[in-house]
Amino acid sequence: MSAFLALIRAAFQRELEHRSRSIARIFGTLVDILARISIWQAVFAGHGSMNGITLSQMITYALIGGTILSSWDATMIVREVGGTIRTGAIGSTLLRPVAYPVMLLAEQLGSRFFDWLMTSLPVILIMGLIYGVQPPASLGHGLLFLGFLVVSLAVLMLSGILIGLFSFWVFDAHSLEWFMRGILAVLSGGLVPIWFFPKGLAEVAHVLPFSWITYHPMAVYLGERDLAASSLTLLAGGAWVLVLAGAVSFVWSRACGQVVVQGG
Repeated sequence: MSAFLALIRAAFQRELEHRSRSIARIFGTLVDILARISIWQAVFAGHGSMNGITLSQMITYALIGGTILSSWDATMIVREVGGTIRTGAIGSTLLRPVAYPVMLLAEQLGSRFFDWLMTSLPVILIMGLIYGVQPPASLGHGLLFLGFLVVSLAVLMLSGILIGLFSFWVFDAHSLEWFMRGILAVLSGGLVPIWFFPKGLAEVAHVLPFSWITYHPMAVYLGERDLAASSLTLLAGGAWVLVLAGAVSFVWSRACGQVVVQGG
């Protein structure tokens, strides 16, 4: 555990050294959120609500969902794994006392915590002052949202690591990056909430783990589900985290065998 925390701290400090990049991230995120809000303002023009969702709720969805939950580019994990394999640096990682997936998780957590503190929060404050942001539907919904935030982060990280590990067989992470970017853009509800999906696609998206990244947490935050249903959804998300963790462990064990076979 001490090594895991040390890796998180090192990644956070590494990000802290690049202040100019942080400013660029804030500006880029502001533009992204402004575009999302402008689109929803155009969609809701002349409509008080759509599918029971109001413009004010969608602004909050875009603001919180587009920063805290889904602004981070998880394909960076896929890119890093692909680069490590392509350069042959993966061999040295097998000698470390911390398993490679665990090391990836710790490093990306450090980067994500930095992103929350230095990018997401300033953007929420700035855009919230301009457009307004709704608080959680109730205290209970707010507390459950914190639980969903943990599940969202775990699903996002583990999905990225899992897809990245397939680079051991594909050897070209670019295709895996595009695959993951497309999956997250559509099925997480990050761009368009599942409320507005066609019925068939919505039914599929509801049960896949990606919907726990943005859609389910925001549905709870906005009070679109009662506390009992929200608690069951949170438990289902926790089950997906265990499934993904097991899948990462299995694929990594097979990947280690792949390295040994290729290395002779």
